[in-house]
Amino acid sequence: MMVAAGGCVVSIIALLAGGAAAAATDTYRLTYEFRLVANNPQAEASIELVQDEPLLREARFRAPPDRFSEFAGDGRITRDGDFVIWMPPPTGGRIEYHANLDHRRAGHRYDSLVTADWAVFRGDDLFPAARVTQRAGSRARSILLVRLPKKWTVITPYAESPTGGYLIDNPDRAFDRPTGWLIAGKLGRRTDMIDELAVSIAAPVGSGVERIAMLALLRWTLPYLFVETTNLPARISIVSAGEPMWRGGLSASNSVFVHADRPLLSENGTSTLLHEVVHVLLPIPTQSDSDWIDEGIAEYVTLRLLRDSGTISPARFDKAIAGFARRGRPVGNDLAAVNATGSVRARAVVVFAELDAELIALSGGKADLYDLIRQVRATGEPLDAARLRTAALELTADVELESLPVE
Repeated sequence: MMVAAGGCVVSIIALLAGGAAAAATDTYRLTYEFRLVANNPQAEASIELVQDEPLLREARFRAPPDRFSEFAGDGRITRDGDFVIWMPPPTGGRIEYHANLDHRRAGHRYDSLVTADWAVFRGDDLFPAARVTQRAGSRARSILLVRLPKKWTVITPYAESPTGGYLIDNPDRAFDRPTGWLIAGKLGRRTDMIDELAVSIAAPVGSGVERIAMLALLRWTLPYLFVETTNLPARISIVSAGEPMWRGGLSASNSVFVHADRPLLSENGTSTLLHEVVHVLLPIPTQSDSDWIDEGIAEYVTLRLLRDSGTISPARFDKAIAGFARRGRPVGNDLAAVNATGSVRARAVVVFAELDAELIALSGGKADLYDLIRQVRATGEPLDAARLRTAALELTADVELESLPVE
């Protein structure tokens, strides 16, 4: 399907199993490759496996046929509904397929698209998630090859390597693969360091994206977050494009998409850009029906950062919280939802504003919402209201909290 070349090689080293580091003989090699054609949504993609012995025995890809098709390659390849199972030969092999990169969000605007001049998509849109069967203690050493139309460039959330590619490190994944937002085409790009975080903003040439203004907003606000959190990524990338992309913001691994027409600051005092960046830098694991926790924290922290940095005044901050209170009033405490939107999200912002104030008051100023966030992130356990309440009580000497709802 494609011919490998050495110019765009990405070295990836990722641990695929827990425990002590594996010996050299327990390492297998993966080569990810994709090729884009301008104005053609069907990207050619492949994964090549090389191993001296059968370390990786099976990969079960979640690959719905409307997104991933025409699978072929070495070994045994079977489709079971939305899944494709690959059993490679003992010493490895290659699996090839087509990935449809045009995808409409909720049946309307696109969250993945290839045009004549640019393409915006996630690594997940090219390389589907997989459950793998492999020898315990084995690990992958992987490369990514990228083939683009002439005069196109690509921006990824990965660090550039000495070979001219990009270093990828997803140590928490069982089957390490490229993820996060990518943008390719005729692009404009601005990059800056904010403390120790490398931030890159890219968009198609002529799209009207204010890259320097976006960097400025992040420079004003993010240092106030950095002092409250740890385990930050080394870099994030922000990609943007205009019509007909989805008119909002979406976060992914170490990366963010924001529509070109979204204002840096909305009339209600919030920021789509900063909200999505907070999602990336301060991820909160939640139970499937507790999306209100992640969304509420991200929006409230966004408002706090804007206030604490002086970007908006305390009066504007209070006005924004009051606006969320009005929109969320019909919800009451019925916040359980897989995808928190509209009034549920508004009510969640107020819950965390009230909880922040309550934690400060009950602890005599010794604890606030950031302390709670650090505590729940340290456990790594998906949150629901009950676990959130338990964690909050530990910060307030078991004094009853009035702000948190009970699901």
